[in-house]
Amino acid sequence: MKFEFWTKNKHSYLRANFEKDDSYIGNRQEGAGSQIEYTGEDISFDYEVKNIHPDILGLICLLIFYPFIGKQVEFPMPVSSRLKEAFSNQNFKKQFKFVNIDDTLSIFSGSKMALSLGGGIDSSSVRAMFPEAFIVHEAHLRDKKIKKQKKTFWNKYFNFSKSVSTPTKELVPSDTNAIVKALGSEKGKLITSNQRYVSKPGGWHTWPCSTLTSLLLATDMDFGIIFTGTNAGSSMLSNGDSFWDRLYARKFHGPSGNFWQSTFESIGIPLFSPIIGTSGFQAMALSMDLVRSNEVVSCMKKEGNACRSCTKCLRRDLIRAVVDPTYIPNWKAYDTTMIHDALTNRPLYFGHVHSYAVSKLDNLPSFISERLEGLSRIKTDWPIKFYEKSFELCPHEWRETIRERVLSFITPMNSDEIEEFKNWSQI
Repeated sequence: MKFEFWTKNKHSYLRANFEKDDSYIGNRQEGAGSQIEYTGEDISFDYEVKNIHPDILGLICLLIFYPFIGKQVEFPMPVSSRLKEAFSNQNFKKQFKFVNIDDTLSIFSGSKMALSLGGGIDSSSVRAMFPEAFIVHEAHLRDKKIKKQKKTFWNKYFNFSKSVSTPTKELVPSDTNAIVKALGSEKGKLITSNQRYVSKPGGWHTWPCSTLTSLLLATDMDFGIIFTGTNAGSSMLSNGDSFWDRLYARKFHGPSGNFWQSTFESIGIPLFSPIIGTSGFQAMALSMDLVRSNEVVSCMKKEGNACRSCTKCLRRDLIRAVVDPTYIPNWKAYDTTMIHDALTNRPLYFGHVHSYAVSKLDNLPSFISERLEGLSRIKTDWPIKFYEKSFELCPHEWRETIRERVLSFITPMNSDEIEEFKNWSQI
């Protein structure tokens, strides 16, 4: 695969030229790894890059096109051997040759904090703790089909029996777009791109693609670290199934405990979540001012805002009901077959959230509490505390600054809480 990169008319573009060993069909590198098919569309961003480090550009290419790469890659500019070595980690199941390497290329270095804002309570909690971090959010473009029906007269005589579809683009609705725009250019940037929907079905090709627009700006904006809002539920509890020792995983995944994140760190722009050692309950507590001012968007099913009836909205309401005793959710909206089935499923997705909520809320409706019977119970308060050892996953040059800030907001777990946290399991 050969990559091209160019800028024009306040936009930046990336093109992948497929060779005989490449494939338009691959597997998404997140979630269940579902099969996806690339449409062949160039990747566009409505930001005209002035300067970009070759390793950062190389990583952008690989983040988007990793599922489709065959035997080798040739980048728009030669990359360092650091990037090549990072992708030699055996957790990358696909191994390929790097055609153009520059062993004299200096490692990237930046001095400022960036936050890849998703808009939900997790990334919003990072925003609350690190107000100096520059916010980057991606607005998504996807195909829209406008159907134009030929007139009946012409259908009759020329057999035009089918609608004619004209592909255009539409912006995926999200209230977060307006929130970021309102921050102003000194505090944040909204980047519009088609990268999330260039394959069918749509979605990130690799989970770090959600930080890709921050990477795009990094050289121009002097970003030295990119923050995400990944809490302990995803990073250390296997989405609420059981504890996963991410510190031990460094033996196989590199210094961050995750092979993708370790790749970022290897080229000089680490990817780290300041809430990696705490749960969504503490994230909600930190985000509460933003929640009350309608600056947090966790679900976008209702024209870019929360539907208040899905499993994600239920978890958010359970969390808020624990954190904010004055908040009374509309529980009736969740009394549906879909929610009933979800709550009886085991292991329950983000089961630790439901378990802690049951232990703290006395007035849950029976259709919720009865379906959570038998779920492993949480007896201590580790969901609102911080697992302090997780700071070891943060790069040395940033560790003390981040540690000091986070612990000024969140209390560390005590020994009993750590023991229960590390032994949490639904399995």
